[in-house]
Amino acid sequence: MKNTLTIIVFILGFSITAQNFNVAAGFVTIEGNSFMTLEGDFNNEGTVALNSGSSFIVKGLSTGTGLITYNRSLSSTNWHLVSSPVQGQQYDNTYVATNELASNGSNKAIASYVSSDNSWDYLQENETKTFALGTGLSMKKASDAGDIFFTGTIDVSDSGVAVALSYGNNLIGNPYPSYIPANENSDDVHNILDFNKDSLSEMTLYFWDQFANDGDGDFIEINQTSKAMFIFPAQGFFVKHDNTESSNTFTFNEAMQSHSNSGDTFLKGTARPEINLTITDGSSTNSTDIYYIEQTTSGFDNGYDSTLFYNGGTDFGIYTHLVADSVGDDYGIQSLPNNNYENMVVPVGVNAISSSEIVISATAVNLPSGINIYLEDKKNNSFTLLDDISSYTTTLSEDLNGIGRFYMYTTSSVLSTDDLISNTNYSIYTSSKDNLRILGVHTGAANVCMYDILGKEVLRSSFEGNSINDIALPNLKKGVYIVQLSTKTGIINKKISLQKQ
Repeated sequence: MKNTLTIIVFILGFSITAQNFNVAAGFVTIEGNSFMTLEGDFNNEGTVALNSGSSFIVKGLSTGTGLITYNRSLSSTNWHLVSSPVQGQQYDNTYVATNELASNGSNKAIASYVSSDNSWDYLQENETKTFALGTGLSMKKASDAGDIFFTGTIDVSDSGVAVALSYGNNLIGNPYPSYIPANENSDDVHNILDFNKDSLSEMTLYFWDQFANDGDGDFIEINQTSKAMFIFPAQGFFVKHDNTESSNTFTFNEAMQSHSNSGDTFLKGTARPEINLTITDGSSTNSTDIYYIEQTTSGFDNGYDSTLFYNGGTDFGIYTHLVADSVGDDYGIQSLPNNNYENMVVPVGVNAISSSEIVISATAVNLPSGINIYLEDKKNNSFTLLDDISSYTTTLSEDLNGIGRFYMYTTSSVLSTDDLISNTNYSIYTSSKDNLRILGVHTGAANVCMYDILGKEVLRSSFEGNSINDIALPNLKKGVYIVQLSTKTGIINKKISLQKQ
């Protein structure tokens, strides 16, 4: 092996800078948490293997024909999202057998994602395919945790790797045998969220955490508010594209490559105020985050607010809706201004089944002194302080799926049932061009009127309060309207924007 080496020792591994790397014969292994940067040519007749967690960056190559084998560790027999960090690796019956992947009849446990109908395309018996750089797949081991491998050449294109995006959810992945910053910029590396902001309907990455939700697995939303994260080699993830943006490609730029010296994907904390709301029914646990950040708004801020991957789904969980200008989307991360705490009431959504006992708790970090968290339950006419020793518990008499019952307050006041008589916190939005949805009116008669921007009445209706109150809309033009809601607690006016769909 002929090379020029400069060795630097790190706590969790080693780093090598090499020039003109040539393995004439034999076997070289780069262990996990060890890193190599190559400046020059990379050609070899022998074998270079990188174990899971290691990182290999090539810079300024005039040639890059050397083969590597990257071993990715799958820590359980659950499904994982993966991607190939090399070019040319095929997968077929032999690949499935060698990597001890599961099978279900003719379906092999390696599948690509079909955006058009949110389905999975499984490898079939005797079928042969090739891993595409930048494209993610799902993969599952048969009986034991262990490594899977990818063997091929490294992409050394200055233009990077571009992935065509389809309408909806897209499963993509890290195309390099090195780390990529997901949401953190440094002096010489731009993160992929910033780089691809014009091609995403939301500046959010969705990672599958197989250990979340008490081992059932769940998606984790990562945006600019999340803790700094580096995407591991051979790691897949989802993004959302709606075909209305200026670009329909997602690009991994070669300059994004980085070495990470931590086995922990989440690397650093922050001093910002934040609240984590958690719900449990005794068997499952789920949570949602609210951050308070300067220069964000109470409406949608791309890169700072993230909808759930299964937006509008019914799986057990907790989430929020936007404080302002909600259109009915479910948020896993919501960012709000770091002032005016007492005037921002957050609609809290819950999905849970009848007869289950749910417990809702809150963990607060860096909230201003004197600011407390209260949870309102409109159905039970109650306010509950959520702090280190207090949580809210109730047994449901009906299925819950959405907002309208629970609201979160941040206030220096002590809230009690005496505040209910004047409380007029309701959620009003259009769930479609034909339907007005009003949440928060659980009992009693209510009247609703709707006016166009010139003050002309376009709708008048009444209803008996229920958990979800839907009002059919007439055929209205696109534009801004004023909704006036009258209940036993008073009258409120809400401005909504109607879009043609």
